[in-house]
Amino acid sequence: MQGNAIVARTGNYLLAGMAPQDRQILWPDLHSEELPARAYLERTGHRSENIYFIEAGVISLLETGDLREPVEVGLIGREGMVGVSSLVADLLPQRDSYVQIAGRALVITRSGLLRATRSSDGLLTYLLRYVQTQIAQMSLNVSASVRANVQARLARKLLMYHDRVGLDDLPLTHENMSIMLGVRRASITHAIHLLEGEGWIRAQRGLVTIRDRHGLESYCGPFYGVAESRYDQIMNAQRPIHPVRSPQAPGAAGISA
Repeated sequence: MQGNAIVARTGNYLLAGMAPQDRQILWPDLHSEELPARAYLERTGHRSENIYFIEAGVISLLETGDLREPVEVGLIGREGMVGVSSLVADLLPQRDSYVQIAGRALVITRSGLLRATRSSDGLLTYLLRYVQTQIAQMSLNVSASVRANVQARLARKLLMYHDRVGLDDLPLTHENMSIMLGVRRASITHAIHLLEGEGWIRAQRGLVTIRDRHGLESYCGPFYGVAESRYDQIMNAQRPIHPVRSPQAPGAAGISA
């Protein structure tokens, strides 16, 4: 199968952006799977036999450790893959990979991917570059957790979800957002009211609608955009990770974080 035909058939940016010969190596071993919400693709310390190239939906990387409640430390959507630990010294997963928003993925077995990387040094190098983008995202998560207030952190997370879903309506509950930030639901309720008051979002039961993406970005200041730019730089991205920006809502004013 020709490389451009493969690109037309996948919504995953990693597969679309890799060298055509590497796509052709992988393609026969890939199959499509639906990813239902609340499913676990990986569990900490347990080997997964499958690697997932996400085409739709959002996967939360959850740190559990000895915590009473899990905390989201990273996100994966159509820009990435779940199962990178298999590429690095055959490590076991170090965190849970949880389907936060339902979607679908192209799936390959762990043995199939390792076989492909052994036949192509370029493919292995390309996927290890993606690992660096995950490290960059987690580093910025730490920075935001230390320096930003709860409402700025929530605005940042909503932008990151918006990037990966590509739609203004995000199926997120207060419970989801509490896990995202590792804060009490009361703090989430307060942050939502502030963002709604500026006209940037609208929250309903189980749904958050992005009304003014520009306002959210302005409010986040330096806490949003750095990891996204690093992804583009590291992966030499040919397309933006973020969707078309929403029109600015009348009367919404940006506030410096």
